[in-house]
Amino acid sequence: MGAPRVTLGFTTYNVERYLPQAFDAVLAQDYPDFEVVVCDNRSTDATWEICQQYAAKDDRFRIYQNPTNLGESGNFARVVSLARGELFRLTAHDDLIAPTLLSRCVAALDAAGPAAVLAYPEAILIDSEGREIGPLDYPGDLRVTASWRRTARMARLASYGCNEVFGVIRTEVLRRTRLFLPIASSDVVLLAELAARGQFVRVPERLFLRRVHEQSTWATGRDDNEVGAWLEPSWRPGAAGFRHLRIMGHASWAMLRSELPWPSRVSSATAFATVYGVRRARVWLGAQRRRLVGRAR
Repeated sequence: MGAPRVTLGFTTYNVERYLPQAFDAVLAQDYPDFEVVVCDNRSTDATWEICQQYAAKDDRFRIYQNPTNLGESGNFARVVSLARGELFRLTAHDDLIAPTLLSRCVAALDAAGPAAVLAYPEAILIDSEGREIGPLDYPGDLRVTASWRRTARMARLASYGCNEVFGVIRTEVLRRTRLFLPIASSDVVLLAELAARGQFVRVPERLFLRRVHEQSTWATGRDDNEVGAWLEPSWRPGAAGFRHLRIMGHASWAMLRSELPWPSRVSSATAFATVYGVRRARVWLGAQRRRLVGRAR
């Protein structure tokens, strides 16, 4: 029996509440040629038992429990290393996907050809009980030829939730990146690296149900250090300082060290750093202006 076309990767750590729903949504896909690879970071709740239950009833599940907590970045790297599929999708434990998500994204990538490295659907926000909050609109796409134009657009769109990181990605292209780094908002860096390498195809259907709840990474008002400590066991207090400068630096450096032709490396890195830096400067200046106005009152 050959390798499946798609690998659905789960990184788990104490996520028992929503995990069965996420697994059931995967099993409801109308595109059957997939495997599920789960790497668990030594959960202390019922997460591992749930994984074992699903693996026992469906042989498409391949489950692994890490010897130690590798953190989110290390765990994601392990999942990607174990993937056998030509295509890969990171699948979150708390989100849901429509039954046609895989078939639509795979078809979009096939139609676009090798110039496209990622296909993603439009999204809907749901709450902790699965009730619809509303659409998560995305104001642009990355179907342009020049790599520097794609990275510039990615820099402008980075504040819209980074839903593309949950798209269907060509595995061999994903493996050329540095995957998730042990920094906050590492998905921005990963998407910038992917954008430099190829086009993103948007599927104009709301097939991704992204859940917002009290345990969401950014939904509870936790600061970067709290999030970092949860994601990475080796996180040091204060390591989150200058987060946006870190993102800009890591993304630019990754593109400069990529396998792309030298002109594409330089132009992509420069475009991302310029647009992202200007955008963050405007946000900072706006915040300072509001503070000054507030004090004047």
